[in-house]
Amino acid sequence: MDTSLSDRLEAAVLLLAGDGTLKDRLASAFREHLDDIDELELPGEVQAEYAQMSRTMHLARALPGDNVVRASVRKLSNEEALRFSALIVHMHALRMKSLIAGTKLPARIGATPRATTSLVSLLTIEGGSSGAARSGLANSP
Repeated sequence: MDTSLSDRLEAAVLLLAGDGTLKDRLASAFREHLDDIDELELPGEVQAEYAQMSRTMHLARALPGDNVVRASVRKLSNEEALRFSALIVHMHALRMKSLIAGTKLPARIGATPRATTSLVSLLTIEGGSSGAARSGLANSP
């Protein structure tokens, strides 16, 4: 099983985007990747919604050969299934935004960060030799 929250959310979103009915995809995504996530691991703005979804996913009694999540999803309305699916996608998007905000990415793919010289030091260097350099350039044909 995927261990990081990011990997688990991504795997759940990929299942939601796959083949099958929405309810089947939702049940699989939740059961396989999200069932044991602690709501406190998630961004604050979705914790209450996730807790509600998690409780809802464990309401129905499973018949022999079935599991509680699949039985609970079958009892959802189509609107509820759509809302929970959208919540999973939203949780993934928030997680990606938080990772991006916390990491400085290179400007180009494959680029490595370069050492930079501060603008002040460049201006200081230029300022010390500016008179001679500028007058020499101005007199050049």
